[in-house]
Amino acid sequence: MTVDAATRVWRGRERLLLQDLIDEGMFPVKGKKSLDDQVVLLGLRWKPTRGTRFGQQNGTFNRWHIGDIWLDEASIQRAATQQTEEHKTLIRTRWMPALVDKVEYGKAGQGAVIATMVGGMDESLYADFRKGVRGQMSPVASNLKHGIGDIGHYHTAIDFSVVDIKNFNGELPAGSSGIQVVMKVGMVLEGFRAGRVIRIRPMSWPDSPVPREEYITGIEERFPSPDLFSND
Repeated sequence: MTVDAATRVWRGRERLLLQDLIDEGMFPVKGKKSLDDQVVLLGLRWKPTRGTRFGQQNGTFNRWHIGDIWLDEASIQRAATQQTEEHKTLIRTRWMPALVDKVEYGKAGQGAVIATMVGGMDESLYADFRKGVRGQMSPVASNLKHGIGDIGHYHTAIDFSVVDIKNFNGELPAGSSGIQVVMKVGMVLEGFRAGRVIRIRPMSWPDSPVPREEYITGIEERFPSPDLFSND
């Protein structure tokens, strides 16, 4: 791994340059620096190199660059707080993903959609779903997309009201929050069937359009998968 003048250094509430650490005598002008038993957090990123082959010392896949260094607990906690806020903003604008467990059909297209929210989200996001809260749900399906103008989940969304919230304890399936939401809808869409993934939001969350590359094709347009590197 490498560092250079573009590496950002965080200490307490300060953002430093690598040169600042050199001036303080903490880092050498050249060579390596051992941190001994000091606990630090490293932010890794990919750095272009001259080498293009796997076997070369400086090959494309042989070097990671350190983009950020957090030197102490205070700076690490501040970074964690900022990352949590970015996470909450992302979920509020993309809506909470949930897996449909069951659909109870009513009359004239109405029904109740019972879904479990995915795990790993900040607790404040789950807390926004309460009994009596009104919101919207949207199917997650590529065949419901179109590429004309701005679009968001709300273009295929159906309004709902939360009828009940159930919390399951004990061992949960991988990826499950254990929080099940019972939602009454005025129309059950094809994308709401059991086993499908939906995205839901309370009306207090925004309905902002998502970036164009996310809705025209799919997530791999924005974040390519390893399949990009073909053996052909």
